[in-house]
Formats: sequence, C-alpha cells, structure tokens
Amino acid sequence: MKKYLLAMAIVVATASMAFAGVPYVLPAGGGVNTGQYHSYDGLICTDCHTLHNSDGGAAVGEAGYSGTANRELLKRGDWTDMCLSCHKDGQNTSATAALDGVEDSGWVAPIVMTLDGVDPAGKSLPAGDFYYSNLDPKKGHNPAYTKGSMTTATSLFMTADPVLGSTPPGGAITDGEWSCHSCHGMHARFSASYSAWRQVKRKVNGVVVTGDVSGFGVETTAGGETQNAAYEPIKSNSRGDLQNGGLDYVAARKDANPLEGADLFADESDTNKNVYRGGFSSFCSACHGDFHGGKDETRTTDNGKTRVSGTWLRHPTNVKMNEAGSKYGISTYKVVVTNKQATNPNPVGYDWKYPLVQPDDNFTVKRAVASYTDAATAIGDDKIMCLTCHKAHASEFENMTRWDTNAHAFIANGTTDHTGGVDQIAGDNPAYGCGKCHQKGGAKAFVKAF
Repeated sequence: MKKYLLAMAIVVATASMAFAGVPYVLPAGGGVNTGQYHSYDGLICTDCHTLHNSDGGAAVGEAGYSGTANRELLKRGDWTDMCLSCHKDGQNTSATAALDGVEDSGWVAPIVMTLDGVDPAGKSLPAGDFYYSNLDPKKGHNPAYTKGSMTTATSLFMTADPVLGSTPPGGAITDGEWSCHSCHGMHARFSASYSAWRQVKRKVNGVVVTGDVSGFGVETTAGGETQNAAYEPIKSNSRGDLQNGGLDYVAARKDANPLEGADLFADESDTNKNVYRGGFSSFCSACHGDFHGGKDETRTTDNGKTRVSGTWLRHPTNVKMNEAGSKYGISTYKVVVTNKQATNPNPVGYDWKYPLVQPDDNFTVKRAVASYTDAATAIGDDKIMCLTCHKAHASEFENMTRWDTNAHAFIANGTTDHTGGVDQIAGDNPAYGCGKCHQKGGAKAFVKAF
C-alpha cells in the first residue's frame, strides 16, 4: 500500500510540475531541446490541433482559410502550410509561429524556407531553401497539394508548379498528396511509419524505402511492411535511440557510432554536415524512377526510347565510386590537381559540398570532425547518389542542383564557390560542379585566358 501511495505521489508531483509550466524531462536526459518537439516531452497537441474547431465561440481559422474543420483536426487547411507555420523564417519560434494559440514554451524550429534566400547566420539548411522554388518552380520541390487535393493546390505559403502541377518529372505520385507529409512524418521517429533521419517516412509513394535496419539504431521492426528488394534502405541516424521499451531517449546509436545529422542550429560546414548511409537514391526513385539507372542497367526502353548498348541516358546513381571500368570515380573525386600557382585546390578527403553515401562499416567521416583534408575519409566504397548533385528541397539553381550547371567548370580568381564560403584567391579551381569528378583537363587545372 505504501508503494502504491508513493507512486501516486510521484505522478501527482509530476503533473503539478507540468501545470506549473515546468516541462517534463525524460529520465534519460531528454527535454525541450532534444529535437523531440513533435513527440514525447516537447509535445503540445493544441499548438497544431483543435479539438472542437472552436476558440472563444468562433471557428478556428486564419485569413485565407475556410475556418471549417480541417483534416486531422489541424488548425491549417493545408498540410504544407501547417509545417511552414513554424518552419519558415520569422515564424520559427513559439513566440512568432503563424498559428493561433501556440504555447510559448521557448522552442525554436529548424528553418526550411527563408524570406529572401539568405541563410540566417548560425543556421543550417542542408536540404536547401524552399524560397527558391517559390521564386521559380524550376528550382525545387513545390509541395502544395494536401491529401485529396491533387488536382487543386491548396497551400497559401507554397506556390505550385504551373507546368508540372503535382506530377514529378520522370515518374508519378500514387498516394494522393504532394505535401511535406509526402516525405516526412510528424510524430514518432521510431515506428513502423517513420525513420529517425529528419523524420523521413519509411513508406513513400506506396514503396517501403527504409526497411528493417534496427541493428543500426534507426528503426523498429514493427509494422509488417514489406521491403521492396529493389530499394536499398536508409541507414542514417540523426537523432539517437529510444531504449527501455521506447521510454528513454538516448543521444547515441545502438551500435555506439556517433550521431551523423548536421546540427541545424549551426552553420553548415566541413565540421557540421550530414553523413549519409543507405538508400537515399532509392528514396528519390520512389517518385522519380525514370531518372535512375547506370551503365549496367538492363532496361531496353526508357520513355519510349530504345537504349543502345554503350549509350548513356541518365547519370548513374547508387553506384560505388570504385566501380570497375570507370574512368571517373573516387580517384578523380579526390585527385590532386595543380593550378597555375602550383597549389592543389581540390579537397583530397570527403567533400561535404559534394556528399557521398558512406558504407556501413566505415565511420571515418563524422559530422563534427573535419574530413576535407583527410584522404582516408573518401574511399572507393562510397556511392554517388541523388544528393551528391541535388538539394532535397530547393536551391538557387535550376533543377535544385548544388551548383550552377550553366556555369564554367572552374572558379575565377577572387570569386567564391557555390556555397559562397571559399574565396578562391589561390587561383583556378577545377573542382567545381561536374568538374569535381570530371577534370577534363587532367591533373593540371584549367588556366583561363582572361
């Protein structure tokens, strides 16, 4: 009886602390700063949901929205707008969120869209900036279609693509939506539906692309979803693990290897970067299947065109950099080149500006340890992937590429690279864009005539 009363006292004390405005902290050290706002200790349901669509006797709704009941009792009528209400620059804190009645609990949301295309100091946008796709639909994804609205865009924050609409180039969408929710889940990071990496969903466009990889500390085995053998699972982990039956949050992987997601509240750099493992190209191919292939592909047709032996229709993805028979790969990715100042402007290690997929048994590349100058961190088993050349959300260049594909394959003296972070005062740099792996001038840098 005494044990029962003691347990009840603990519950009452915990509840009293919550009512007093003190956030409940998970016993393993979690809290409102663990990136768990959408679940567990950080969760405030009424920030996003309304139980009866009523506030002060009036329907919950804001300018531009119907004010009628929305799907999942959400305060916004569009799923993407629901996300951007907090993940847009200027609306990314509990004091500035574009939602009625948000609890001011001190949280700060990662930004995925700026107001002017300028990355805020001290913040990372490794997936790119949706500002650019709003500026020009050719520059990125335009998730403007909530479930059930595939013929009519509903978002007020995101401009729909006037040409493509909700149809992805090189593929199709079959699950009835094109919104932030198409790729990301909102709540559990460790479940049958969602993965640990940025809450990326396991099942995308009807395909399970993040399979059972619980041994890597990423997902559970629950759910009964079947992994399609043609899709390689994502094995990256940016958040850590739940242990003790899912009750304790631990900022470490089960396999004791370090967390690998870039800190989104610090500038992206060689010492703060995403490290990718597993099937990110498979993830993209769930909607863009026609863009995927390689030199050993066996398909005989492609969009009505017959593939002639020896021809290339697509750049290879998910291919090891030391693939036999290739002139280009890890040897040119990290090749030593010589410019007219007799220096080597090409990084000899893993280059975060041109990320590769790392093998599961090699952890030389870490998000918080410099690898730019360490040749041992760029190895032949690394794979080229979609994100090697593209941003996941949007970029300042067409087709959401990481660099201007219409620019020269070198950088002029006194200018910066495509991240704006390196002043090339040392001379010509052939390690730019396609020239990163394809130094057509060989080991000697191109020398400009101007």
